[in-house]
Amino acid sequence: MNIKEKVYKALSTSRELTTLLAKDRRCRCIYPGISPNAGSYPIIVYNVISDVPAITADGVEMERRVTMRIQILTRDGQYDHIYAVVNQIMKGLGFMRGQSVDIAERDVFVLCVDYRIGIGVDD
Repeated sequence: MNIKEKVYKALSTSRELTTLLAKDRRCRCIYPGISPNAGSYPIIVYNVISDVPAITADGVEMERRVTMRIQILTRDGQYDHIYAVVNQIMKGLGFMRGQSVDIAERDVFVLCVDYRIGIGVDD
């Protein structure tokens, strides 16, 4: 299982998290890469924004650094509790928070949080 699949599995199987999110017609609330117009909020979008070599030896990549971006989209900007649960899940996977930024786009408020982890090249 790759790191993107591990993150999705951890987020989507967290009952504490999914009860805080709105489900679409297909009962989804966590989306990879980009969300379709879900029509209901809050939802989460996640994606890998960086995957770079960190340690090499004799021309072979031994470790890499992966940055995952988690975006919490809401209509009202109230994402503190959702963020606390996401942060707990990501730390449990071994990620460290890198940065976060609040964005307001038309009628949607977005909290973007980047998490970083060092992993072996086979993970």
